[in-house]
Formats: sequence, structure tokens, C-alpha cells
Amino acid sequence: MLKLIVFDLDGTLCVNPDFYRSVYSRTLEQVVSQQRGDKGSAMLQYCRETYGGKGELALSALNIPFREWAKLLCNATLDIVKPRALLNEQLRCLAAIKVVYTGSPMNMAFGILQKLGFLPAKDFDLIIGWQEPEHFPLKWTCSSFVFQAIINKFSVDASEVLAVGDTWDTDLMPAQAIGIKTAMIGNGGGTPDMRYSSVELFLHSAMGICYV
Repeated sequence: MLKLIVFDLDGTLCVNPDFYRSVYSRTLEQVVSQQRGDKGSAMLQYCRETYGGKGELALSALNIPFREWAKLLCNATLDIVKPRALLNEQLRCLAAIKVVYTGSPMNMAFGILQKLGFLPAKDFDLIIGWQEPEHFPLKWTCSSFVFQAIINKFSVDASEVLAVGDTWDTDLMPAQAIGIKTAMIGNGGGTPDMRYSSVELFLHSAMGICYV
């Protein structure tokens, strides 16, 4: 019996390429340039070209604390993020514990969820995001630790949990490693248990949930 679902945020609940280009990419370029100049910008470009667009890996390579990027992210406008009405209805019908686990700053995660039309503290049982004094987001470690902590917190078994995300290495692989079933949103790699083109389709097809 399914008791708990762990949702990724960026690229899963919030799918908005224009937003991520105009906010995440822009602020990442800004902080790298400010902190490390041309050398930093070259490393950022290298990481994007070598690691499938993951320019954020340049922060570790350049020894730039994530909090420097987080300051810019948390001050960025979220106006480009629009409500997802069907997703709101579906998740509110979902009879399971709902957790959001993201690498984004906690304050920004709350803001994005609100822009999507959610009441974060009411619609989700737990939201996990980057917070001080973490040097980098826990999610970037690709560790099963947080998934195990979620299981322990809510006293459920791994067989009663499902992880939903768009990135194999961070969203799904660590969960699958401890026996959690996984659902890939989009065209990511890896070996998830299920694949869907959107989280709405996942909720409709796998969970049988549509409009109320």
C-alpha cells in the first residue's frame, strides 16, 4: 500500500524552462563572474558542456559556497511561474503523505510552490530544501540519507514510498537504492520503475487522480 510520495520540485512540479533560464542560469552566471571572474565563467561553460548542462557543478570546482548563489536566487522575481490548476487539484486529492525534496533554497521553494497555486504548509506534509549552514544542498550528494530520514520520520516502510522526479542521479537513484519505487518525469536516464511525460499524467495514470 502506498503511504508516502516524495516529489522533486524543479523540473517535476515546476516545469518552466523560461523561468530556469532567466532566473537560475542568469544568477549562476552572475555569482560565478562576481566571485571568480573570467576563470570562473570558463569553468561554468566547461561544466555545462561536459555534464549535461549542470553548470551548478562549477560552484564546487571553484569553491564558491552555495549560499552566495542562494542570495541571488532568493531575491529573484518569481512572476514568470504560473499556477498549474490540474496539478493543484490532483495533489489535493492524493491520499498519501506528500513530501517535496529539492536542492533549491527553502525560501525559494516555498515561493515557487505558492506561485504554482499551492499552500505549501497545508498541501505538503514536509518540504526539504537547502538551508544554512549547509555548504551545498544535501540533494547534490546523491545520497540515500535524506530518503531514509523521511522514511524514519513518518514511520513507513520503503515498499510504501514512491519517489517522483526528472533527474535520475539526485531524484530517483538514491531512493531506489533503499527499496523505494521510482517514477521518472520526462526523458531522463537511469532505470526508474515507471516513466511519464508529466507529473499530471503520472497522477492520472498511476494514481487514478484527475479533477474533482
